[in-house]
Amino acid sequence: MNNDGPELIGLGRTGRVMRFGDIAVKTANIWTAPKNSSETAIIGWEQMTKQNIELIKHEGLVYCHLGHVEGVIIPHQVSDTEIQMPYLRQGSLSRYLSAYADSVDNIRRLRWLQEAAHIIRRVHERRVLIVDIATRNFLLDENLALQMCDFTESVIVSDDEGMANFVSEDLVSVKFDIARFGSMIYEVISGCRCEFYVVPEMETDIDDDPESKIFKAWPTDEKLPNVNSVFLGAIIRRCWAEDGFLTMQEVCHALDKADPKL
Repeated sequence: MNNDGPELIGLGRTGRVMRFGDIAVKTANIWTAPKNSSETAIIGWEQMTKQNIELIKHEGLVYCHLGHVEGVIIPHQVSDTEIQMPYLRQGSLSRYLSAYADSVDNIRRLRWLQEAAHIIRRVHERRVLIVDIATRNFLLDENLALQMCDFTESVIVSDDEGMANFVSEDLVSVKFDIARFGSMIYEVISGCRCEFYVVPEMETDIDDDPESKIFKAWPTDEKLPNVNSVFLGAIIRRCWAEDGFLTMQEVCHALDKADPKL
């Protein structure tokens, strides 16, 4: 391992990523309760840390399950406590678009979205639902090709379940992934974010935040951003619509046919 570093390059709810030269190491966030915390608070902090450790372990299992999937970053080493990956100096697609938005044309954006769609399709073919589909979880290699990472929330669908109709206890499904990818397309093209979740137990919709919404039932078109004038708007709408795209193959086909000059 190169001795450069360490340098904190990523910090999320569950884990953190430290750079050691050409290696990026992801570990769980280990939290300790502040001094003079109540017993209840201490238990809460301990439970949070335990959950983080379990999620990193789970992510390692997902990487092992996937094996080599084109477009998914290949870890150097996976253990119960950490995931060692190549460090990609270009960073995430999210960061790149923030830095160079004015110089990235629709041809380049469409190419990335086509790449991402096919990566997600291949992951689905390995019977894994991704859940956290976002520009921050697609890294760029030296050729600006995408490498997907972060499977802490992902679900491995067992062989005895029908992938197309599977819905987890947390309402994760193929359609959920497609909707999240629709939100990623919207962000890549418009620069705006809009993610939504469907939680039937909610008493009422929570939709005052333009970037993250929670609905009791699958939202209709008028509850989501108007994409009529947005490049790839018809594809975004069909990703979001409950009766729109139902497989990533359909999404890939639509993106592969899209004309970046329109």
